[in-house]
Amino acid sequence: MSSAIVHFECRNPDHLRMGSRHGIGGFVIHHGSVGYCDGVSVDGSHRWVPTGGVPVQYLYDTSLGIDGPGTYRAREGALVHVRSSASGKLMVEIDGGSRGDVHVGVKLSDDPDWPDQAPVREALLATD
Repeated sequence: MSSAIVHFECRNPDHLRMGSRHGIGGFVIHHGSVGYCDGVSVDGSHRWVPTGGVPVQYLYDTSLGIDGPGTYRAREGALVHVRSSASGKLMVEIDGGSRGDVHVGVKLSDDPDWPDQAPVREALLATD
């Protein structure tokens, strides 16, 4: 995670709809200072707005990225399995038994048991 001081922020609505970089990449030199665009896979049509000089962490949402049951990748590498309990609350299980601070990253699957560890069965096809 970078702690760069950003003097310009891109506020192009099309870029902001593309998903968040969460401070990883997206840095541009603009007028000799650091600019940051949070959009993923954007074109070069930035709309720069001065920030007054703030840490990059102030320019994106740092809350957990859990939007419901499924399997997520923690930024530290572990898989995070999120399931609904009978009471409607979310239960979180981290592969490898990790505890403490885990930064949830990208959602890999809506299936909380992904990847299925059942043995793969081979299908044999008859040939002439």
